[in-house]
Amino acid sequence: MKSRYSVPIAVTVVLAIVAAVALLFLRKGKPSPEQLAPVKYVSDIIGDPASAEYNLVASYAEKSSDGAIYVLGDTSRSNLLATAIMECDEYDNVDGSSNPDWLKDFAGESICTLANFEDFTALADTDENRMRELTVRNAISAMDTLCYVSPYDRSGMGKKPGAKVLVLASPQMVQFGRYDLDTLFHALGCKLPVISSTDLMLDEVFGRFSDKQILTIGVLTGADSCASGIYESLIREKALNSGLDSARCVCFAVPEGEEALTSFLDYYSEFADGRPVDALIVDDILLNPADITASLKRVTSVMNAESMTYGNLISNDFVVIGPASLTCRAIFGYLRNNNLFTHFISQPKRYDYMLLPKEGSEKSYILLPYNERYVPSNN
Repeated sequence: MKSRYSVPIAVTVVLAIVAAVALLFLRKGKPSPEQLAPVKYVSDIIGDPASAEYNLVASYAEKSSDGAIYVLGDTSRSNLLATAIMECDEYDNVDGSSNPDWLKDFAGESICTLANFEDFTALADTDENRMRELTVRNAISAMDTLCYVSPYDRSGMGKKPGAKVLVLASPQMVQFGRYDLDTLFHALGCKLPVISSTDLMLDEVFGRFSDKQILTIGVLTGADSCASGIYESLIREKALNSGLDSARCVCFAVPEGEEALTSFLDYYSEFADGRPVDALIVDDILLNPADITASLKRVTSVMNAESMTYGNLISNDFVVIGPASLTCRAIFGYLRNNNLFTHFISQPKRYDYMLLPKEGSEKSYILLPYNERYVPSNN
């Protein structure tokens, strides 16, 4: 006989989701209206304790040095950010100080990319729910230790390392999916760290200028029009939570062949209104922040005539910020503080995977080792 005090499964599921949303509300502030409920894929996992996804997330080891660093996102971003992590030598591997020691900072580690071949910009513009679901699917695929050997042998399962750190390389994942991923992890008690290169850049800017009430931030977004809207939204929310009087976001795509800094400043000069730029976020993956910093030294030198043109457009504390260095610092700090380095004496290893929709299905995906011949011809 059913106990009259038993709680229906549906009610349990609703309570779990409400609890997760409440935790996020307290930790990160009020979510946007479209994010008050997690995407259906997340709700289905939370509501099905017998599912493989539920058990994978709920039982995931909190801290293990055996896992890999996973970079998730669109192909170009994940590849370039993973390469930066592989080549990073900004710290002393013995004492952790900010001193290069001619030894790769992530020596002995496995760096994995998990790329998608859907157009993130198109998905964010036309199908936000699918973009949100895809972000969570990426994370779960990184946590799993199995993948298919090829799309032509669906029963052939290969082994891959699980994740000990997740890195979101694409701003679309932050705007459309990070909330859902946090909701899932909170609901099932998963402590796997999620690092966002976009959030790190914004935190760096607002941290540097915490004493200012009026802030102007430039963002070099490349040709990604969707990223422009994302940064405008994130900066507006960040300013509101920080109590700033005003935070202006100026997004700009550098025309091919033009110098990034001067091209941006020429554009900004048209509506600057005497308000200088405080920081420039380099979201465009084709641009090197070091090159922009070199241009900055040139155009601000009193020995250079360009300083007369551009000097008043740049604040005295102007800073150029890119994703690679901040992401490497965050990963290095987490692994060191939690004693999660492998301590193997070897060069970093690189593994690449891809998440593709199964043929004839938009809701089922297959995880494969990266191979260009498997990529759909329309991508």
